[in-house]
Amino acid sequence: MSPGKIYKFRDDLKKYDTVPIELLTEKYQGVILRYTNVSVSELENGSAKLNFSYDLIEMGKHTETNLRRSKEFEYHIGIILNEMILEVVDSDIAKSELRENDSDEFVEE
Repeated sequence: MSPGKIYKFRDDLKKYDTVPIELLTEKYQGVILRYTNVSVSELENGSAKLNFSYDLIEMGKHTETNLRRSKEFEYHIGIILNEMILEVVDSDIAKSELRENDSDEFVEE
């Protein structure tokens, strides 16, 4: 696990369409969920809103009702989803820049 990570992928849970994540923060330790529907909508002011739904697989020390009613929990897993999306975007941008800078020509100086 990388320092500062607040979740980890649970590739061992293979019966789901998407890879679940396990939350590692003290408050939500042991909670396992998977995102089901993710979309981004543009607001009138030009900013974007991330919309998502999720399935709870394990509740840790919480009840499903308490987690689903908690705005703090929803915010927490929204931040995680946002981080995951940004990691993919950053990785894709880096790969794209590498391809643009990659040349088949060798120039000897």
